[in-house]
Amino acid sequence: MIYFDNAATTKNKPNEVLDSFVYYLKNIGVSPGRGSYSLGIEASRMLYQVRKRVGRYFGLRETTNVVFTKNATEAMNLFFNGYLRIGEHVLISCYEHNSVLRPLQTLKDNGIIDYSVIEREDLLLPAKQILDKYCKTNTKVLAMTLASNLTGRIVFSRGLFVEAKKRGITTFLDSSQGAGKIQISMETDKIDYLAFTGHKDLMGLPGTGGLCCKEKDKIAPLLQGGTGILGNEYVNPKAFPEGLEAGTLNMPAIWALGSAINYASEHMEENQLKERHLVDTLLKELNEMGSVTIYDNEFERVSTIGINIEGHTSDDVVKYLDDNDVCVRGGIHCAILAHEALNTVSTGVVRISLSPSNTEEEIFRFIELIKKM
Repeated sequence: MIYFDNAATTKNKPNEVLDSFVYYLKNIGVSPGRGSYSLGIEASRMLYQVRKRVGRYFGLRETTNVVFTKNATEAMNLFFNGYLRIGEHVLISCYEHNSVLRPLQTLKDNGIIDYSVIEREDLLLPAKQILDKYCKTNTKVLAMTLASNLTGRIVFSRGLFVEAKKRGITTFLDSSQGAGKIQISMETDKIDYLAFTGHKDLMGLPGTGGLCCKEKDKIAPLLQGGTGILGNEYVNPKAFPEGLEAGTLNMPAIWALGSAINYASEHMEENQLKERHLVDTLLKELNEMGSVTIYDNEFERVSTIGINIEGHTSDDVVKYLDDNDVCVRGGIHCAILAHEALNTVSTGVVRISLSPSNTEEEIFRFIELIKKM
């Protein structure tokens, strides 16, 4: 089987990640922050260690300013619902995932905030022109994805974030697509808040994600419940990060995330070179096929490519490839704004997303199958 759906989740995890998961289950097996016995204290120490590792990886000055969640979707809901106030305005790009759009749309529907969407052609404008065109006097947040989950286009613009900070605007990055492939520094890149997921390009396990915070006293909890500290209070304590992490954390997967971060750091350059070769090979072959439309073909990308094939729906292509043991994704990719911008709402898009575990032989097998359609 050929697996080309790594933008959904990476299928092949490093052995170090799997070994760490099993180690925690077998040798620790308890929750951090819930018991003063020695094993519980060791679990808390391990949680602190991974927190710092994540913070360092993303270039966070205060490396422990990391809130763990079950995925990036929860982290984004935590940020938008916990940070924004009545009457504020948010600016986003047309490539944002529904995990950005839907919390904002809900807040807008409830009369709390408003938001504007930077159109696709305007993303090419100088940063000052973009903000002059779209910002309002009440603009509080600029939120962007690192890369499009639909086409792979790298959307994040450091220049735009720098200009936003000059205007006193809070910056937010959804790093779900690209963290692990692109080096990010919150300090250098002027990122105030960053949502991440562990199970995609970082090659960790499902059930891990989080929010990295430049400031730690600006966000209200998304969930109320047990926090492991100050259990005598009727609501979550104003303690960071515990007050934002109600409920039992997925500590086996969090411990494995620490190993995934180590792996991503140690192998980033090697993996970047391999994926770049695979993407270039795939694009060269696809560009020679007149029946194939490649979306955002002209832009720098991560190892994700969105296409359509003349005379075939995206669902037809997915079914045909599945029948030949190739896994790709079709349809609407939880990014309706991007589909609207690319005029692919009615057709959907076939997405091919690669990882370092893919091979050139798999690329040529895929091309062979497409040519036979």
